[in-house]
Amino acid sequence: MLAFEELLHARPEWHDRVVHLALVYPSRQGLADYLAYGAEVVSTAERINQAWGTPTWTPIILHVEDDRPRSLAALTMSDVLLVNPVRDGLNLVAKEGPLLNAADGVLVLSHEAGAWEELATSAVGVNPFDVSGTADALHRALTMDPAERARRAADLRAMVNGRTAADWMHDQLVAAGS
Repeated sequence: MLAFEELLHARPEWHDRVVHLALVYPSRQGLADYLAYGAEVVSTAERINQAWGTPTWTPIILHVEDDRPRSLAALTMSDVLLVNPVRDGLNLVAKEGPLLNAADGVLVLSHEAGAWEELATSAVGVNPFDVSGTADALHRALTMDPAERARRAADLRAMVNGRTAADWMHDQLVAAGS
């Protein structure tokens, strides 16, 4: 959200033209750190909307409950999919998005995502700790030439279809045994 805010600050041409749909599904609700982080996410979205929003434009639409049909619809229609974990394993969203997307959406993907190595040639990579770099990557994705968007989207679909979760698990077991 901070990168999106920086995008709005640095690139006023996106005001009233782009919306950050944040579908945030709470987990580990029994842990204080997770609850605090969730509250911070809500507070940040509210602050950005108050600072940048207009009567006809809400910059961030935040949903904090699991709604599978809404999530699938968002993946289908997104122009840009930002998957920006600090660290994770396979990260299925980075793979599901390109498979479902019907808009030649650009995948902006953290170098720390488990899917980064596999998808790096067609995703726009970001360091999850670099807010300015992520804002620049979002701008790059939003302004990408339609032919490049289409090529990257097709390449991502082919890459994702070419490997299964079992392939990923096999790679993990091989790496662990090394």
